Amino acid sequence: MRQRTRDKRFLLLLAMLSAATFGMAQKAIVKDSLTNKPISFVSGYFGNEFGGYTDEKGEIAIPERAGQMRLSHICYMTKSVPALTADSQTIFLSPKINRLGEVAVSAKAPKRIKTTEVGLMKAKTQTKHKGSNGFEMALFIPYDSTWAVTPYIHSILASLDYSSHYLIFTEIKNPVFATLRFDLRLPDAKTGAPKDESLIDGGILLPSGQQPSKDGISLPCPIPFPQAGVFVVVEWITTAQVSESCNLVPSLNMTLNERGNRTWNKKTFRGMDWMREQDEPVYQNEEIQAFYKGRTPSAKLGLKISK
Repeated sequence: MRQRTRDKRFLLLLAMLSAATFGMAQKAIVKDSLTNKPISFVSGYFGNEFGGYTDEKGEIAIPERAGQMRLSHICYMTKSVPALTADSQTIFLSPKINRLGEVAVSAKAPKRIKTTEVGLMKAKTQTKHKGSNGFEMALFIPYDSTWAVTPYIHSILASLDYSSHYLIFTEIKNPVFATLRFDLRLPDAKTGAPKDESLIDGGILLPSGQQPSKDGISLPCPIPFPQAGVFVVVEWITTAQVSESCNLVPSLNMTLNERGNRTWNKKTFRGMDWMREQDEPVYQNEEIQAFYKGRTPSAKLGLKISK
């Protein structure tokens, strides 16, 4: 009798383990097609408002019922792959060929550099935008025609809020701290949106929980300010298994710009491309319009430049 009881318990445990094993998400490893090295922080979009990023080893978890997966990274060609048929497999991405001839880097480092700020960093903070996985926000900063000499961009500035509050009403109960990727991009001549090409070799990562210094996020090498203007882009990244709607820390402080809005956003895991902030459907709501007095929040981003 005892033997039968032990056998039943063993079979039940075996069944539970089997169910757990088959219920586990599959994994894929994403690598560079030329170097064979893993690529970290590649975004994978699975549809149905869900996606994720590869970790430092290039691994990404695939949901059980995922159909097609779209992999994208600012430095690589976007690739779509069908549903995985094995517990793990390797996917190779091809590097982009950078043809940005307008922008050059400078290795010169003068002993004394007088810098000034451009952008919206000094504007009054009037609200803030929560971070979410796969979300990008960008501020366009135009070239000033009064500059006698083309200035150099030295660092990226961002007004961030690391508190666990969203606005002043909602507390984030289980805050997830995101890695931030800062980037500089040219505007598209036709749409005006940020191009899908980086001016600074794929951007600069600010590790999860780390705050930028008072001088901002320094560029490895200064670059001349593009005459077409430049977008300052920030992207929220986490390898935690969270939905697109999950609040991430930090938030980005926003101001209400009455003269015009040059802020854009992109929701990768909703399958949405870049859109102007004022085109967000939420701002068409009458109550929201009344709350913001007909204005649209602008991102408090900026640049530190030298002339």
